[in-house]
Amino acid sequence: MEKKRIKELLHKYRKGLCTDAEKAWIESFYDELANPPSSDLTEEMIQADLADVYQRIPALSKNKSFTLWPKIVAAAVFLLFVSIGFYFFKEKEPSQPLAQVIDKSKINPNDFAPGTNKALLTLADGSQIALDNAPDQKILDKEGIKITKNEDGLITYQINPGTQEAKSNTLSTPKGGQYQVILSDGTKVWLNAASSLSYPTVFTGNERKVLLKGEAYFEVAKNEKQPFKVLTDRQELLVLGTHFNINSYEDEPEIKTTLLEGSVKVSALQTKHTILLKPGEQAALKKSGKLKVDQINAENAIAWKSGLFQFQGSGIHEALRQMARWYDISIEFEGDAPDIQLWGEVHRNANAIEALEILSYFDLKYKILAMGSTKKIVIIQ
Repeated sequence: MEKKRIKELLHKYRKGLCTDAEKAWIESFYDELANPPSSDLTEEMIQADLADVYQRIPALSKNKSFTLWPKIVAAAVFLLFVSIGFYFFKEKEPSQPLAQVIDKSKINPNDFAPGTNKALLTLADGSQIALDNAPDQKILDKEGIKITKNEDGLITYQINPGTQEAKSNTLSTPKGGQYQVILSDGTKVWLNAASSLSYPTVFTGNERKVLLKGEAYFEVAKNEKQPFKVLTDRQELLVLGTHFNINSYEDEPEIKTTLLEGSVKVSALQTKHTILLKPGEQAALKKSGKLKVDQINAENAIAWKSGLFQFQGSGIHEALRQMARWYDISIEFEGDAPDIQLWGEVHRNANAIEALEILSYFDLKYKILAMGSTKKIVIIQ
């Protein structure tokens, strides 16, 4: 600690120029005194006590009985704490790498590769099996249940006659992953990226019920005696035998249910509002619980299943969320996002840099930032 710093603080206190923090530190030493501190420090007082304070600072940390003039002791201790605190802050503060802009000509395409067939299967006992592009193989053959997978990203359930014990399984895809499953009743489900489907190994009772998070396309095996139900966090879907798509990602403003074939009944769990969909219609459930129905081109809603991004007047936020999930990358805007709609078609087997070229048609540019091993796309206007 330097005499100059002590002196500067005392001058500031005398003139009423201390910050709230400096003033609080100084005055905290007077809480038990009958008279509060004043700012009547004269130049003579400062000069007379400055040397004494400086000499006795080391002893202050060992002796609780302060015999020095209280105002100057308080100022000295305050500066000591500030100095020590600053030292430890600088010592312990982790060094953060600065984000660097990557030259697009030097980009490694593998860093922005498209998603693949990968998922995690969680069995009833809690054990997990990582699914990848390996050749056909048997995953499980136990207690009348046989599960196999193939290299095309499909698992199949086969149940021996008489098997009645239903056990819960969950198929989940990460960002940059997709998978398919044929359930024990013959229902086919395509699971999009960052999604999960929970279902029983055997459907018993008077209904077939599954739980969905994220997005999936269903081709439900018809069984009038055992209706099929799909539950999300905010809606229930009742079907007999039909083809439909549900988009229920948490970061989307609406749950969208699109019907391609047959009929389904959509019910909002919050408001109990119910509607019946016809082919070519899409139900949108807002977070408020309100349901609305629109006539759309249903094929656009399931373009992802056919390996495409299909943008037909899609809002830019929605389009980029789709890309971020498929490529497992972070995409954000520099400043306010433009209020534009995207039109076009992009193959999902293209890497992210190729897919983002669609932005150039709308006078949008982007830069790639790297911070360590993490990379981020920043959209600029």
